Amino acid sequence: MFVTYCPEGGEERRWVFDPKKVRASKAEMIEKRAGENWDAWLVSVQAGSMRARRVLLWHLLTLEHHGMRFEDTPDYYAGELVIEHSVSELLDIKDRVMKASIPAEQRDQIVAALDVEIADAMLREGQAEPEGKALSKSDA
Repeated sequence: MFVTYCPEGGEERRWVFDPKKVRASKAEMIEKRAGENWDAWLVSVQAGSMRARRVLLWHLLTLEHHGMRFEDTPDYYAGELVIEHSVSELLDIKDRVMKASIPAEQRDQIVAALDVEIADAMLREGQAEPEGKALSKSDA
């Protein structure tokens, strides 16, 4: 997950956040601040919960400012904190959606939205094929 914090009139900060690389002690602190368990918090971050995202920002800032209290986390404007997913994360989400027990129409809508996000992430990560590239025989 890519996290960008760009406060009004301030310097832009970027992090790569990998939830698999958070120590248990830090995860427990995050759970305490978020008021929900680890998995629920990760879903809340992805779903756009402002509280969850503020906890994420606090966590990332404490990596550099070890004694920072949650109460000292900046009160940012919603658009100043941007969460983007990597291609691999989006493909994992798409796979889970495809396996989920949800109505086909709802699944199709979610998959279509994910496909757009995957295409954007591929461009962002430099994985997209150049425009105008000829199709291989297997693609044609």
